[in-house]
Amino acid sequence: MIDNFRNIRIEPKGNRVEQKVKCPNCFDIGKTNINDTCLSINLESGLYNCHKCGWKGCVKPIDFKPMYIRPEKKNFTKLSDEALKLFTDRGIIQSVVNSNKIAMSKDGESVIFPYLRNGELINYKQRFISKKDFRQAKDAEPIMYNYDNCIGQKEIIVCEGEFDVMAFEVAGFKNATSVNQGAPNVNDKNVDKKLECVTNSYELFENAEKIYIAVDNDDNGRRLKDELIRRFGAEKCLVTDFKDCKDANDYLVKYNSLELKKTILEAIEVPVEGVYNLNDVKLSMLDSFRNGKKRGTTTYWKEIDKAWTWRTGEVNIWTGYQNEGKSLFLESLCVLKAFFDGDSFGIFSPENTPVNDFYDNLIEIYIGKTSDPIYKSNQMSEEDYLEAMDFISSKFFVIYPEKDFNLETIFNKARYLIRKKGIRHLIIDPYNTVEHKMKSGEREDLYISRFMSELKRFAIENDISIHLVAHQLTPQKDLKGKYLRPDTNRIKGGGTFADKADNVLI
Repeated sequence: MIDNFRNIRIEPKGNRVEQKVKCPNCFDIGKTNINDTCLSINLESGLYNCHKCGWKGCVKPIDFKPMYIRPEKKNFTKLSDEALKLFTDRGIIQSVVNSNKIAMSKDGESVIFPYLRNGELINYKQRFISKKDFRQAKDAEPIMYNYDNCIGQKEIIVCEGEFDVMAFEVAGFKNATSVNQGAPNVNDKNVDKKLECVTNSYELFENAEKIYIAVDNDDNGRRLKDELIRRFGAEKCLVTDFKDCKDANDYLVKYNSLELKKTILEAIEVPVEGVYNLNDVKLSMLDSFRNGKKRGTTTYWKEIDKAWTWRTGEVNIWTGYQNEGKSLFLESLCVLKAFFDGDSFGIFSPENTPVNDFYDNLIEIYIGKTSDPIYKSNQMSEEDYLEAMDFISSKFFVIYPEKDFNLETIFNKARYLIRKKGIRHLIIDPYNTVEHKMKSGEREDLYISRFMSELKRFAIENDISIHLVAHQLTPQKDLKGKYLRPDTNRIKGGGTFADKADNVLI
């Protein structure tokens, strides 16, 4: 809790639960006698309240966790010969069926793949025997299949289905796992819900040194492969080649277990950064040729779509005069994007403190009413407030590094959110809150050029969009006394911002 207070510049004195300390907000607004210990804090509840300036809030995070239901085993029974044949026809031997604790529904219509964690049944999937139809346990927690055999492993194989995991076990690999709902559709706007099992089991991959991506050899499988590489990091991923087969199980049936084993031994590393051959991008080029190049996605605001749309891999500058709503406008677009497309955001915005107020802004955008009880006639209900809290907490993640605000530190936090939470967009608001590292004797325009290049590289490497808020120079007036319109060449720091950005929005 002490670190949570320090994140908003409150310095507790030791571990005493209730304390009075200096108020950073009094310092910011120029109150006299700023050395007064006028801020009451509580290290257990996280509450703080200044008796001088009225600044108050809570630093204890509200942890919204989905309510999962543990399934029961009461409708399971032992496999029949007919059910076992479903596996043996696929080249999966009975000992592997037994080690995976495969069961059958009591009505005899489906086989049951149990999803275990620490030996406990967390989820299960039904596969009907007479048809290819899969069902998940209702309201159960999505986790990765074969969790217990993969936890703590330095090498992990990631598949697209339980049969593929079992095929690899036949080939001698017990360290294979699978997503619980197969691959996302190639046209899905958002994949976070379908890959919730990755988020809920991220500890499997966090400390792994090698992750073999062994998903299906089709368009949906390639979409899954790209997303897994994005989340796990290309530096630790290798990709298998199933040649003329769709997946690992097909490969086992067509060839044999030794040949399937070779697909892991001969897996290729994801191409080294900075060195390319056309073959490295051949599949994506063919996909663009057949289905069209990647287009920007709607802002859900027709007038804005005519000028700008969301597109990953791009760096966007948001500029204008101070206190005219740059950040609020961008936040409004972000809430729309999160609501309609399910996208998640990482936000570095040290000026938006305390964090409570920042999240209240997003909640008010989401609901369309105030959260402040002083405006009772237009205050949202507590039910609306809790609903918005639940939504915002799952889509917006504040980056506030403990040590420093330099760009690489911000990138490290963003990488974590990309891997763990699947964020698609990074906001840096504003430019002057970043701790800049200019080289000795370096001109400001050359530094900005280097800074913008680093943003662009990070956006492309991680397939996210980056949004940098930058202020304008002090506004000037024309001969009639009216302020001149903001301009791309009047961003504080010079026109290099506009030169190196993909888009400038004023």
